[in-house]
Amino acid sequence: MSNTIISVDEQLIVVSNDQGPQGAIGITGPTGSTGSTGPTGPTGSTGSTGSTGSTGPTGPTGPTGSVGSTGLVGNTGPTGPTGSTGSTGTTGSQGVQGITGPTGSTGATGPAITGSTGATGADSIVVGPTGVTGPTGPTGATGSTGANSTVTGPTGPTGATGATGTNGTIGVNGVTGATGPTGPTGSTGSTALAIQTNQPATIDVLWYDTDEPAVIAVPIGGTTGQVLSKTDGTDYNTAWTTITIPEDIHTFLTMGA
Repeated sequence: MSNTIISVDEQLIVVSNDQGPQGAIGITGPTGSTGSTGPTGPTGSTGSTGSTGSTGPTGPTGPTGSVGSTGLVGNTGPTGPTGSTGSTGTTGSQGVQGITGPTGSTGATGPAITGSTGATGADSIVVGPTGVTGPTGPTGATGSTGANSTVTGPTGPTGATGATGTNGTIGVNGVTGATGPTGPTGSTGSTALAIQTNQPATIDVLWYDTDEPAVIAVPIGGTTGQVLSKTDGTDYNTAWTTITIPEDIHTFLTMGA
């Protein structure tokens, strides 16, 4: 297609003859001013119609006149034919996101139709890979206690000796028991003290040598339960003494009895 060149005020304007798509209707321009009315000329007599002459050759295009003032806006002409589709324009910039519309109401629940169960497939002859171990399930509820077994189980191994416990507190002394009955008379014992010049044949007998200066081997006096103990480092210096047993030993002996 060729282009038409138009000169307006000594400026060249190239107008493409390719017809693009129908453009939007432009804004109506302002109404131009009404020109002054010229004088009315005299009416001439009507002449006879002459024969039509042959068409003369087209003269050269005269220079483009200056642009006149904008005339009145004419009526909208009929819509022209749809032009061929132009090339796709560049994509415009992303518009501002619109406001989210309100959530639509929930649609009615469709009918629940359960399909028939398919036939069981044949067992695979290929062992599949072991799946990942699943998480440990929650501990189940404690079952009810079963009935006592009627068969004695085997004796378990002896457990390790436990640590020695701490000593308990000393208990209070118990009440003195009643005096028991008198026991039978015992048999006569061996001689406890031999007073002679020769040493006795047995060492279980306390021997008092009469060859030594006269001394009292066993002091007089004493009561039941007392013992003979040394009073100092001098030979033969002894006295009857009551032994005082500490409370804790006395309790131990009493509990042991």
